[in-house]
Amino acid sequence: MVKKERQRYLLFKIIKENNISFNEQDLLKSIWQSIWRYFGMKEASKIGLWLLELDLKKEFGIIRFSHETNEMIISALTLVKEIKGFAVILSPIKSSGTIKKINQLKNIIIK
Repeated sequence: MVKKERQRYLLFKIIKENNISFNEQDLLKSIWQSIWRYFGMKEASKIGLWLLELDLKKEFGIIRFSHETNEMIISALTLVKEIKGFAVILSPIKSSGTIKKINQLKNIIIK
């Protein structure tokens, strides 16, 4: 019997200049490049990264990943310095084992 892999969720803030525009693919490409650059392909294969929500107006996002790679994801996010040639900061706020807690926190912090 195969054990179901546990997931973690991470709420992060996007700090950028107001006139910068990018999409989900641009964000994911930058995160994956950071993961590959700093951790390599072997570690990247363990992550199981999914972008669940991205709101550029309110400047936040939520990603899902394997619970074993929590520190790796947080490090990779903080090491992203640019998207499409524009300077950005992806600042992790909180990680949780349930999407419900992340959504509750999102509703409190992000208005």
